[in-house]
Amino acid sequence: MKSLRPARIAALLVFLLPTFALADETERVHKVVPLGPGGTLVLHNFSGDVRITGADVNEITIDAVRTATRDRLDHIKLDVQASGSTVTIEANKKDGDWNERNNNVVKTELDVQVPRGTTLDVDVFSSDVHVRGISGKQSIKTFSGDADVQDGAARVACKTFSGAIAVRMAAAAPDLDLETFSGGIDLRVPDSAKASFSFDSFSGKLTADMPLTLQEQRKGHLRADLNGGDPAKTVRLKTFSGDVKVGR
Repeated sequence: MKSLRPARIAALLVFLLPTFALADETERVHKVVPLGPGGTLVLHNFSGDVRITGADVNEITIDAVRTATRDRLDHIKLDVQASGSTVTIEANKKDGDWNERNNNVVKTELDVQVPRGTTLDVDVFSSDVHVRGISGKQSIKTFSGDADVQDGAARVACKTFSGAIAVRMAAAAPDLDLETFSGGIDLRVPDSAKASFSFDSFSGKLTADMPLTLQEQRKGHLRADLNGGDPAKTVRLKTFSGDVKVGR
């Protein structure tokens, strides 16, 4: 077996060094921020699932797992700011020394616990969003990710692009605005729920396990009432190419 000459060894090391230099690392972040009743959480993330849970607390607890190269972890931070009754989480806050346009993402898995009555304003990219036990209003937008809301009790607005929506409402008078471009919608409401439904789709269909009274129908659109309807509570469902299922 021939031995490697020094020149070949040096060339091999030069080839391998960038591989080691670009290896991803993982760091964990834990933060606790006070937030009183009726406060708002604003959250932005770019890559990495987001899980938000409501609890009987008066603070926000943030646990994050961040994965990227060491350079990115050092210059792109998880930024948490509190202003009045609003807490804002920016998962990819770049400092002034970071100028790389095509290498500026830290994958961030977020587990966030908030007071139950918190208002949510979530806008993410390439992230699935899971929400449990929040009684406040919720606005969720995700590009290339699913949205999953359980036990919603106030207005819930979800919009996804290339992602499914699943919502289970605890409120008997649901107030919903659900829209997806390339994904289905699975909606669950209590048996006693009353609402006026509006469904629009280019190529999707609506099926329901609960009796709906049809009020209007034309190609790509229908309007119907659930349990007699409630003009003050509207369920708006819109898809481009996904089906909608309504059940209990």
